[in-house]
Amino acid sequence: MAHEIGAEAWDGENIPNEAYLYMRVHKMKIDSDGEPIPGAFKNLPTSDDGMSTDWEKYSTPEETCQRGRVPLDNIVIRFLTGRVRNIPEQIVKHTPDKENNNRAHTDVFGKKTTQAREMFMSIYEKVSIEVNQS
Repeated sequence: MAHEIGAEAWDGENIPNEAYLYMRVHKMKIDSDGEPIPGAFKNLPTSDDGMSTDWEKYSTPEETCQRGRVPLDNIVIRFLTGRVRNIPEQIVKHTPDKENNNRAHTDVFGKKTTQAREMFMSIYEKVSIEVNQS
C-alpha cells in the first residue's frame, strides 16, 4: 500500500490543489476508444452522495483499480484536485472509509450536470488503459 495504516485517527484532511485524485471507471462506462463516457462521472449510490475517488497521498493507481469488484474490468483515470474545484458546484472532501480500510477515499460532492460532466471529460487524464473488453 502507498501508506501503512497505523493507530492514528483517520480524520479527513485538506487536499491540496496540486494533488491528484484517482478514479476507477468500469468498462460499461468506457467507449470503443478506451475513453470514459460522460456518464462515468456520477454520484453513487444516489445523486445526494459523492463521486468516489482516491487521493494519491494514500493510494496508487493500482490500489485504486484493485478496489473494484473485478479489477480487470476497470481503467483508472486521474484529476488534478484544483481543476476539479474549478468545476462549478463541485466540492472535494477527503472522506476516509475505515470500514473498507481505504484511507485514500475522497468524495467529489455536487450535482453532476451535463456541463459538469463535460468539464470532467476535459480535465481527466488516463493512468491505466488495461481493461478486459470481454
